[in-house]
Amino acid sequence: MALAGCASPPPQRWSEWVDPGLGPNSGLLRGAPVLVACDTFDLLMRPPCESDLTQALAERGVRPIVAPGTTPFSPRETDPQMASSATSLGANAIFILTLAPAASSGGWGGSGMAIGIGGFSGGRNSGVGVGLSAPIGGGAWGGGGATGFSATGRVIDVRTGRMVWSSTFVASPSSDVGGQVRGLMRNVLDSAQAAGVL
Repeated sequence: MALAGCASPPPQRWSEWVDPGLGPNSGLLRGAPVLVACDTFDLLMRPPCESDLTQALAERGVRPIVAPGTTPFSPRETDPQMASSATSLGANAIFILTLAPAASSGGWGGSGMAIGIGGFSGGRNSGVGVGLSAPIGGGAWGGGGATGFSATGRVIDVRTGRMVWSSTFVASPSSDVGGQVRGLMRNVLDSAQAAGVL
């Protein structure tokens, strides 16, 4: 992901949730083997996302594991499938980062940020989460306007199959996709650290 364009405002937190049963400083991921995955709207973004996420988690004391045998064009496993893979790989938890377009400035006929309600699966439990989206019609980026992305990080405790933490950040529209993703990733991980998960 090439770096280009002008500096943008830092990503803003949209929401965060922590399982009350987790405790204020659980350290669930600290020093533990963790299965890492990126869920991206553009499949070609998945490998660099997982590479950057793996490195960023390792720098924070996590022992990241990327599921073997996947290609950019293969569909990501569902959460229950990932929990099974995590168990077989000896991972105690799963860290998933979801990236999606959230807003645009120009190129989509003046369309702005749209808020949508989407479902998520957390093993045996499921729920409803707030999602941010924007249409991608009229070409790869709808006419070349700058795009802002949202990043949602979530952690699943493999032992219980439950999602125990989630946080979403949104970046301002920018043509610097790589810089956005790294900034969003840093904010999501800072949030996990502040919540005591890291």
